[in-house]
Amino acid sequence: MKNTKSEPLKTVLTITLGFMAIFLLTGWKWAAGISLGVGIAGLFSAFLAKQIDFLWMKLAHILSLIVPNIILGMVFYVFLFPISLLARAFGKKDPLFLKKPATGTYRTVEKAFDKEGFEKPW
Repeated sequence: MKNTKSEPLKTVLTITLGFMAIFLLTGWKWAAGISLGVGIAGLFSAFLAKQIDFLWMKLAHILSLIVPNIILGMVFYVFLFPISLLARAFGKKDPLFLKKPATGTYRTVEKAFDKEGFEKPW
């Protein structure tokens, strides 16, 4: 699906501020250079701003295909898999009660149903 309401100047501003924040937090000079270059290119040329926006959105689309799989894999192997191992080691042997117990599995209730029971069920 193509984004028809893309705003290249906002994208350029976001990229510029993002790389400037990286520079201020880490002191990496290359981040300041990218911030300055993208900011100037987007400010003085509408064509370059559109090209930067197009490339940024393509990168975002590619990352949207990769990153969720990595996050879900990490959640599975860091949290769910160890919990399942612990549940097997220390938990009940039949947690879903799939095996039929020796006694009957169904209860029968001998109760007469009257009108008041349906009007006030609780």
